[in-house]
Amino acid sequence: MQDLAAGLRRFQRDVFPAKAELFAGLAARHTPDTLFIGCSDARVVPELITQREPGELFVIRTAGNLVPAHAPFAADGVAAGVEYAVTVLGVTDIVVCGHSACGAMTALAEG
Repeated sequence: MQDLAAGLRRFQRDVFPAKAELFAGLAARHTPDTLFIGCSDARVVPELITQREPGELFVIRTAGNLVPAHAPFAADGVAAGVEYAVTVLGVTDIVVCGHSACGAMTALAEG
């Protein structure tokens, strides 16, 4: 936990001031053009691998980057995220990104 707190302090000290104008704009308006659905694996960082700035991706992360089949009236956070990204934010591109050595997919395949 101390590492997380130290990282937050570094962000507040170094990153936030350098990108203050970007963050001020994002506070007023959030208009990503891409919905990125990826794995919750900590080794996969969507903004890093796509070289995007904060606010450029709307990200949904699930184990194995799985998107459940639509089920009317089901409580589904993934479907809610997709609907919000498309209907409210107006994203124009949707990326579903898998990766090698995915533990979730290995567990699924092995039953």
